[in-house]
Amino acid sequence: MGNMAATAVLMMLPRRARTPVAVLVDGPVPSSLRLDVFGGHDLFVRMRRGPGVHGVSEPYREQSRDDFPVESDPAVVVTSDRFAQGRFACSASVFGASDVVVFVPLDDDGEAPPRVSIPIPSLDRPSWHRFELVSRTRMECRYRVATPSDAVPSGGSRALSAL
Repeated sequence: MGNMAATAVLMMLPRRARTPVAVLVDGPVPSSLRLDVFGGHDLFVRMRRGPGVHGVSEPYREQSRDDFPVESDPAVVVTSDRFAQGRFACSASVFGASDVVVFVPLDDDGEAPPRVSIPIPSLDRPSWHRFELVSRTRMECRYRVATPSDAVPSGGSRALSAL
């Protein structure tokens, strides 16, 4: 798989987990998603209306499956065979919390991207935090900042750590 440039970061805090969860997507911002990992089938709905904005993390709230119409299938389903669980260096500067579980999409061969670019909030000058894959085990991928000069990424939204 080649490098991945995320178009959106979907942020959520499952009710029964203490660790925030982020999902990287490389397409349009979905209206809902389902986490079929951690032994559950948790459903989340986007909190904002309108199109996604470059670099602005998209907050999602957990929704009871009983309150969600059955004909409204989630736009993104996160499963362990389509996404790898990742850990990123300097995650507080990028995701708003120091210990975030990040799901990274896998390619058709089940491989994690060797380099990941995550958008930095900006209305006039789009840019990215760049990370490279350091190791991959059966359980998770680990990413570090891609260049030594970017040892501590700046930007990101710390406000989401309170979700």
